Amino acid sequence: MSTETHDKTRRPEVAPPVVDRDAFEAALAEQVARDKEVTRMGDRAAAARRRLPMVRVENYAFAGPEGPVSLVELFGAHYLLLVQNVMFGPDWEEGCPSCTWAVDNLPADMARLDDEGIAFALVSHGPVEKLERWRKGHGWDHTWVSSGPTTYHDDWGWTVPGEDGSPFPLPGYSYYLLRDGVPYLTYMTRARGTEAILPVAHIMDRTCYGRQQDWEDSPQGWPQYPTYG
Repeated sequence: MSTETHDKTRRPEVAPPVVDRDAFEAALAEQVARDKEVTRMGDRAAAARRRLPMVRVENYAFAGPEGPVSLVELFGAHYLLLVQNVMFGPDWEEGCPSCTWAVDNLPADMARLDDEGIAFALVSHGPVEKLERWRKGHGWDHTWVSSGPTTYHDDWGWTVPGEDGSPFPLPGYSYYLLRDGVPYLTYMTRARGTEAILPVAHIMDRTCYGRQQDWEDSPQGWPQYPTYG
């Protein structure tokens, strides 16, 4: 793994081999075949996801900038809700850098979600005053509530014991359905499952150097840095 300063704007010295047009087209065709299989596997996973059962969820009373906000209220006029669980612990002064990057990856026009009947909100364990400061500092207009007054983070595994035994928040997404005024959880994902809605990550994947992170299987000499370096 490279120990150089993490600066992806610097052009690497290494590059893919140069071949003629026919050789490139042949190699590309093989890659397209692999990509199509990934797409078909994604379709099969999505089909199974649509067949998952759902579980009733308590109508938590989160803390919002203007006072309590229930889970049902986060739906607004919609019947679907996506909640992004952002890492921001109660005693933190700043939000998680990778979660902040993930929020920055959201569509520039969130009204596109409205068109699909999907509401969106952020939730964190930290106090709403800190969340508001971070939100305004980054120019976000998303609804962001604190689960601090509730047991939400513990109930649904969004906190785990940290190295010192104190609660440590996890990132991820929760998908809800509102039926007859009752919220239900239909799907949730953590870890690399969050990448499905990170377009910049997918763009990087398709460049010749990938994400330039140390977990990737890349050719010898390819630039690689610690994942959150």
